[in-house]
This record gives sequence, C-alpha cells and structure tokens, in this order.
Amino acid sequence: MGQNKDKRGIIFALFGPQCPLPAILESLRVAGIPDTNVEVVSALPLSGIALHKPVGLPLYTIAIVAGVIGIGVGIFFAGGTAALYPVMTGGKAIVALPVVGIISYETMMLVAIVTTFIAMAIKIVFTYRSGLGHDPRIDEGDVGISVRLASGDGRGAVIEGLLRQAGAHGVETR
Repeated sequence: MGQNKDKRGIIFALFGPQCPLPAILESLRVAGIPDTNVEVVSALPLSGIALHKPVGLPLYTIAIVAGVIGIGVGIFFAGGTAALYPVMTGGKAIVALPVVGIISYETMMLVAIVTTFIAMAIKIVFTYRSGLGHDPRIDEGDVGISVRLASGDGRGAVIEGLLRQAGAHGVETR
C-alpha cells in the first residue's frame, strides 16, 4: 500500500491559517522538492511570504495582448475593405477615422473577450486534470500545500511525514 501512495504523484496537506508557511516551504526545499513542484492554495492573499515560485501569465496580460491584436484586425478590415472596394467620394477621405475607430473598438472587444474566455477554459481544464481538486476548508481560511512527485519517486512517505510534523491537520495522497 505504501508503494501505491508513492506512485500516485500528488500529496496534499491542509494547514491552519496561522501555519509557519515559509518554514514549511524551506523544509520541502531541503528535502529536495523543487519550487515548481510545490503549490500553495489559499483563499486569502499571502503577502510577505517569499514563495520563490515562477509566476504564470496573468489573465489581464492575455486580455491586453488580445485587445491590441483586435485593434490591428479592425484596422485591417476597415482599411482592407476601403482598398478592395474603392468608392469615389468627392473630396472626403476614403477611409474615415471614425469608422476605423468604431470597427477597431468592436474587434478589440470581441477578440479580447473570446481569448479571455478560451484562456480561462483552458486554465480550468488543466486545473481539473492536475488532480488537485478543491477542498472547501480552504475557503474557510485554511491553507493547502500540494507537492507533485514524479512517478515512482520514493520520497512520498518522507514528504508526508514532513508535512505532518509541520502541523498539517490533514494529509492526502492523490
């Protein structure tokens, strides 16, 4: 039974809100667990705690980049339509700026909204497939720490003992 726990891959520990998080993370580093394999889950912001984790791409960055691409698409459509279908206008600009502005705004919003929706859907699917799930006690103020181990890594029992010794009031292997 101990070998199955080591092969499963994710150890999830639940701590109280006043847990010594920096000390727990440091003990995991000393045990040889890289920071990229440790995830801290909390309903509250964890300011002042140096997690030393690589930061993923924030959702607002995706929306801004998609919006800029949408502006380019709008200018392309407005300018391209005027170039492909020239209309003789007596003294007026063939490509009017208000029209280009409206079309660019609409395509900016469309591309930003659709891209943000797709990015969130992908993030939700990857979170679901990671096997972490969600513990409702985290919403009540507890802090969860998940440790991802490689398949066949024999340190599962050691990491579980380390987390229990640090004061976890629930340790699961998933």
